[in-house]
Amino acid sequence: MFPAYIERPSRCRFEGQDPNEKILLLLRAHPITNLPWISLAVLVFFIPLIVPNIAPFVGFSLAAVPPNFLIIGLIINYLLVLVIIFEGFLEWYFNVTLITDVKVVDIDFEYLLYKGVDLAPLSKIEETDSVTAGVIGTIFNFGNVSVQTAGAKVAIEMKNIPRPAIVADMILDLIGKPHEHIVPASPAGRSEN
Repeated sequence: MFPAYIERPSRCRFEGQDPNEKILLLLRAHPITNLPWISLAVLVFFIPLIVPNIAPFVGFSLAAVPPNFLIIGLIINYLLVLVIIFEGFLEWYFNVTLITDVKVVDIDFEYLLYKGVDLAPLSKIEETDSVTAGVIGTIFNFGNVSVQTAGAKVAIEMKNIPRPAIVADMILDLIGKPHEHIVPASPAGRSEN
């Protein structure tokens, strides 16, 4: 439905894309990284069912609360659930990295009010590093890729992306640098989470 790793996306454009520039890879954080905000939304959703069972144990009676206040509390609770889901999904969906035949573009949206775009022309890229850490990262094959340009600064940091070793290898192939290992890429047009 919403893949995190898309090779040669067909209906994708970005602001500042050159007329002949082709997008080779679209990357988002691995879907498993959405688990924290999804878990929080589920927990908050069930709070109205849990509170009446816990209230008597702490010496609180819901009968003492006016019904209008209970209704307002339910409305606020479920609006909070919607806000958690909406913000979490938008942050995941719109934080993307695009690898084109000309540059690497990292687009970051945060809190619906901030958009940052980092560009690294392929001609300026010196090195890429990929890291897969932890049990979850190893099981689901996601991690971070750093792209370094001329100078000591890390130009672009791709966090929690699927198949980090293949992404780093692809960038090295595009810039024509020798690398230590060759990992075969998936067939063109295939998407994977």
